[in-house]
Amino acid sequence: MKYMNHIKSGLLAMTFACVGSVFTGCEDDITINAADSGKLETVDGMYGYVRSAAGARELTPISLFGDKAGAGHLYFELSKAATQDVTVNFKVDAAALEAYNAAHGTSYEMYPADKLSLANGGTATVKSGEKKSAPVELTINAGGSIGATYAVAISATANDGVEVSANNQTYIYLVTPLAAIPDSKKGDVRTLCFVEVNDENILNMGEYTMKDSKKPFFDVVSIFAANINVDNETGRVHIFCNDQVSFLLKNADKFIRPLQAKGIKVNLSILGNHDEAGMGNLSQAAAADFAKELKAYMDIYGLDGVDFDDEYTNYSDNPSPGFEKRSRENYCRLIYECRKVMPDKLLGIYEYTLIDSPTGTVEGKSAGELVDYMCYGTYQRYVKGREENMTGLTPAKYCPYSLKINEEYDGGWTRFSQETIRDAKEAGYGLQVFYNPKPRTYSYDHYFSAVSEILFNDKVEWTGKYYARTDAAAIQGTKSTYETYLGEWNATSSNSLYVYIDEENNPRWWDWSGSQQFNVRIEEKEAGKSYYVYGWGTYPEITDKYPLVMEYSDYDGGLSIPVPQTIHEADAADPVTWQMCWGTYGKINVWNFYTGEEYMEPITGTIDVNGNLKLYGIGNRWGIDPCYEEDGKLVPPHMNVKSHITENYTLVKQ
Repeated sequence: MKYMNHIKSGLLAMTFACVGSVFTGCEDDITINAADSGKLETVDGMYGYVRSAAGARELTPISLFGDKAGAGHLYFELSKAATQDVTVNFKVDAAALEAYNAAHGTSYEMYPADKLSLANGGTATVKSGEKKSAPVELTINAGGSIGATYAVAISATANDGVEVSANNQTYIYLVTPLAAIPDSKKGDVRTLCFVEVNDENILNMGEYTMKDSKKPFFDVVSIFAANINVDNETGRVHIFCNDQVSFLLKNADKFIRPLQAKGIKVNLSILGNHDEAGMGNLSQAAAADFAKELKAYMDIYGLDGVDFDDEYTNYSDNPSPGFEKRSRENYCRLIYECRKVMPDKLLGIYEYTLIDSPTGTVEGKSAGELVDYMCYGTYQRYVKGREENMTGLTPAKYCPYSLKINEEYDGGWTRFSQETIRDAKEAGYGLQVFYNPKPRTYSYDHYFSAVSEILFNDKVEWTGKYYARTDAAAIQGTKSTYETYLGEWNATSSNSLYVYIDEENNPRWWDWSGSQQFNVRIEEKEAGKSYYVYGWGTYPEITDKYPLVMEYSDYDGGLSIPVPQTIHEADAADPVTWQMCWGTYGKINVWNFYTGEEYMEPITGTIDVNGNLKLYGIGNRWGIDPCYEEDGKLVPPHMNVKSHITENYTLVKQ
């Protein structure tokens, strides 16, 4: 029997030793995979171990900012459901840290014991029928030297015959004292950017700085997004983080702390995830429990706040136990519970229909009082006065004009209006929101300047650096200036429609095939304002001789090619007046050129961060070709060869 017990104890030790490799990176409900869980259930006796909330791995660093305290959150988990209440006692254990250092060849210094305390004296309970205790909060008061790394070891004992695994009787946090987060306030308006971290790196948003004040353009960057989900085994609502969000949290020192060091607050967005868990249907107990879990994430990963986005939840009219019928008042109750346990954290709301936002009051506190801000989530639409639908919400806490800056920025500032920004500021709105930037494609400094000159009377400068999604090392990009466009370029259209024309000016056939390619040379016309472009299009004997004119805009760092434009007035040497015109297949069997004023918008373009030039046109983005007038009709110069219609262009510098 002794031999058999030894075998089982060894199996348990191996399981706990390996368990770190099977934890999900960011879930509070850390679970062991099916094989390990089955092995534990076959072990005689009851075993327990110490874990951190918020899925934090061993040696997760907790940052202390200035004179602010930090916090860890620990719980005790059993190998089997308890048959009766189990009392657990946590303690700060310097001897355990010494043992860890000896075993691992490390030399971590214990954080000053007089700066540490455990809530409720370190006592917690695993209730009968459950496996986990409620978390116990470890308060870490400010102390120690900035830049140093300390450690805090917490061990636990349990009553009623529960044996604590030797490999898991202690959990160790690292503690890193840091300078206080500097103030990024530039005026009466707060700037917030939601970053889709499945695609982009939040570090990019720290590369935009005010020209005069040197403060960051963004006050808040929100990691979009972690999820609210239901644990199918327990029915409890918890936080789920995908691999990309987990990566950021596990590497907070590389991706979150650099932004905070510049004065930028970093929030975690919480989004529904296609099950019953949502912001609008939690019972009071479930809302309070979820608020405590959010606090654990804020504390352990050093985050500055939470942005709620009530989308993608499968709300039910017949809710499960622990849930209630969806209401805006329930949403307000969740915000109240969060504010109660996180009085110093930012709480924000993203909404695009009224049911997606909280209203009403809880304990005399209105939804508008409880939140720090709220934004309207239908982008490029101005909804002045909408804040009146949220109880107690003032314009100073609302953004009525959120801007999506990925494809909406593509080829121009789609539905962006400086006049709207100005009107919103004059109306007292105190939040400007941007969503889903693509900083590896676009340089936004001119665009942000167009906003900041109104909001802060200051321009925005870009460092010229950008980051790949998972890299902490910057890449040097290309800034869009007048000089950037000068030089030799290779132009390639995204596609071409080739139309074959006979002597009677009727198409024989046409087909989409390949891309048009040609080389152009961009030279200075009027410094800082315009250029000559040589070699554009299909007819080099014309376009090499007669350049078209391209204009530069210091307003947005982009350029435009006005169309139509005359590239040569008839003279003795060449009696033909040549123009650059929009070309398209207009009528059946007739080659036609648009000449109406409604088609006379310019082709526009800008330099991307990789130094490539993107050009876009109107409508279906047809290309331009030279043409001349004959019998009152604009025609292409070569009627017996194929002509073409091209879509948008990419120009690469030679």
